[in-house]
Amino acid sequence: MFVLKTLQIATFGYDDQEGISLGIRNFPVHQLILICYASDESNAIEYSKKMEMIIGIGSEIILVEKENVVKDTIERVNEVLLKKSLEYQQILMNVSAGDKLISSAALSSAFINGIKAFAMDHDHTVPLVLPVLKFSYSEIISDTKIKILKSIDSIGGLVNSLEELEQISGYGKPLLSYHIQGGRENKGLADLGLVEVNKGDRGKTVINITTLGKLMVTYNSVNP
Repeated sequence: MFVLKTLQIATFGYDDQEGISLGIRNFPVHQLILICYASDESNAIEYSKKMEMIIGIGSEIILVEKENVVKDTIERVNEVLLKKSLEYQQILMNVSAGDKLISSAALSSAFINGIKAFAMDHDHTVPLVLPVLKFSYSEIISDTKIKILKSIDSIGGLVNSLEELEQISGYGKPLLSYHIQGGRENKGLADLGLVEVNKGDRGKTVINITTLGKLMVTYNSVNP
């Protein structure tokens, strides 16, 4: 039976390593990469050596800073994908271990890149495979949409009118409206969940960047 050559990326925390072990038992794995904070590095090294002895797979450890966990995690995962995507037919993200910050950052990175992610249930018995897009967000968002998002983010994530956005982005109102609201064959930033659009004073369009929108700005900042 053919088995896809699989890379597992897993978040790591000192207090909860069983989720990583169960992920290895439940899914194929030919290499393991652990994402952790510097404070957990020595424990991650010890755990990876143990896994290498038990199941004979290679492993790597990548470090992220807690203060910049989202940006660092997205950047480190992107580096892994650039290096490993040709070598492995399947890449999985295990977000079972580590604190909520690092797990959420890893899950967001998986979502943006279209990677299948999973976590173990509360009893650490059954893997819960999380929904994955058939395409990654990075594949369907044009450069123009990214520039609009960056413009909104650059002034704090909120614009009070299309006129204001026109001034900071350099795009005209018809084009801005098209990319924000979308059309028949084009999903707008609002449809994609990257901005929220509301009516302000005197019927003006108020646009607020969402958390996912901020993640896309971060993703494209480290992947210019």
